[in-house]
Amino acid sequence: MSQVITKEMDEIRLMIISTVAKRDNLKKEMQEWYEQHPNERFKNMNKLITTDATLSELDSHYKRLWDYYNQKEAS
Repeated sequence: MSQVITKEMDEIRLMIISTVAKRDNLKKEMQEWYEQHPNERFKNMNKLITTDATLSELDSHYKRLWDYYNQKEAS
């Protein structure tokens, strides 16, 4: 069975890749922050939370499109 990937799905996939890279950088920054400032809140925590929420929304949107365009037909 061939899989359908629309232009929108491909664009979302690229956004997911970019957002994952951003999140990974923020997590690395957070780890370094807490090594140097163990008793302080991470200065970019809001950015990390927003990035995680964005990634979740992108994943959900991609899955909805995937399910719509790649439904298994009833046997």
